[in-house]
Amino acid sequence: MIALDIDAVVAALDPGGKGGRRHADEVAAAVRSLAPHIEAAAVPELVRDTILRGDQLGAWSAARTTTIRRGRVTLPKSVVLPSPSLPADRLRPVGVPLRDELAPWATGLPLSAAQRELLIAVNNWLRRTDSGKAPLVAAAERAYELIRDEKAFDSTPPRGGATLWSPGRLTFSLLRCERVPTPLTWEPVTSVVGTPGPIICVENHATFRTLLRHLRALTAPDWMAVAWIQGRNTAPLESLPDLPFTVTRLDYLGDLDPPGLTIAATACATAERSGIPAQPAAALWALLLSQPSRPGNHAVSQADARKLAEWLPASLRERASEILGSGQVIPQEALRFDVLAEAFSACTPAPGR
Repeated sequence: MIALDIDAVVAALDPGGKGGRRHADEVAAAVRSLAPHIEAAAVPELVRDTILRGDQLGAWSAARTTTIRRGRVTLPKSVVLPSPSLPADRLRPVGVPLRDELAPWATGLPLSAAQRELLIAVNNWLRRTDSGKAPLVAAAERAYELIRDEKAFDSTPPRGGATLWSPGRLTFSLLRCERVPTPLTWEPVTSVVGTPGPIICVENHATFRTLLRHLRALTAPDWMAVAWIQGRNTAPLESLPDLPFTVTRLDYLGDLDPPGLTIAATACATAERSGIPAQPAAALWALLLSQPSRPGNHAVSQADARKLAEWLPASLRERASEILGSGQVIPQEALRFDVLAEAFSACTPAPGR
């Protein structure tokens, strides 16, 4: 793994020298600009190593308690670049009378300016609101009401960190709000949507429509519904438990290329965190591997190709590794309607395992 010049990364992230917070995806963009020829599959690991090395060198402060997943790699969600031109934020108590819900633990607590701002806003909200009877709202809406920043409660813990957020301190229950999952785009295959059953998820909208058309022509479709996520945004799969029927399993079909397999693994991990078993749609991946390939944007080493293919069923890994290692890819759009119809008879269910 290459090691980037941390000073160069800082210059790319903060050309004006103003400091401030940068999301891990912004660090990734800086990394790609400085190492444009690195294989796509290797980017998450390089971003992680760069963030940790910059943290050790004091170039920035990496988030300690909030993380995100990019492929199979866990990253600090953000880094904070120093702001030399600004005075240090002195920790001090909030300095105002606090409500009974806050006073026992927050009075005298040394807090930063951002923490004091939030605590005073919560204190004022509690003074003018009967929190036990306040309508339940989305966390983003309550955050905007309190401190005019709708994203302040997106991280875990939210703005203010563990100092303010923990059982017995600030909670979403106290603030009468909740995180709401991103809506999932899906359509039923059959008219019976109350029966428990598996669904299939794809990444591209053309395949979404084609699979619906194909499955609706089958006498016994293997999936109750088809879901669609867009690119790397797998968050909508957190809404699987909210569908109007019990999802018993998620099968996933993506592109046969490095980003596609990375997204596939992340999508299945997202579903499993929501309590839904998830796996590759094996028969469809096998059919995809039999279709013509085209040159990809970036070649990957055989070692990286094998690592990417580990997510697939064992019977498909060798062929997938060969295609990826040769710099070829197969997008899921290769599975046209006629290809599906020819491979799977309209009188039998399309195999999902």
